[in-house]
Amino acid sequence: MSEEFLRMARQEIQSEIDDLNEIFLACTNDEQLYKKSIDIEKHMHKIKGLAPMMEQEKMGEIAKISDLVLKHVSSYGILKGSHKITSDAVKIMSSLFSGQSTIQVDDFKKQVRASWPEITGF
Repeated sequence: MSEEFLRMARQEIQSEIDDLNEIFLACTNDEQLYKKSIDIEKHMHKIKGLAPMMEQEKMGEIAKISDLVLKHVSSYGILKGSHKITSDAVKIMSSLFSGQSTIQVDDFKKQVRASWPEITGF
């Protein structure tokens, strides 16, 4: 990838994370997450696509899992605990983007699988 592409992709991901942080200032529970799930999912989807291109595989994996949770919420309705998991995902992605490489994606996967075994694809 060219330096220009990587610079623009980095700015785009930062913008998406900032937008998600802004959404979660007003979105504070599972019901509000359900109402905003389509909008939040659009941001996660962009991150899911861009992160691996920038060699941010962990971030891409967190976004992919979150994207699946949000699609489930938008299709089936309020999912108990979905706000906390999705909010945690945004915090994890922010940390990863800031260079914290010690974060383990497997812990996040286990948490989602334990909470909702019906959500698959990761």
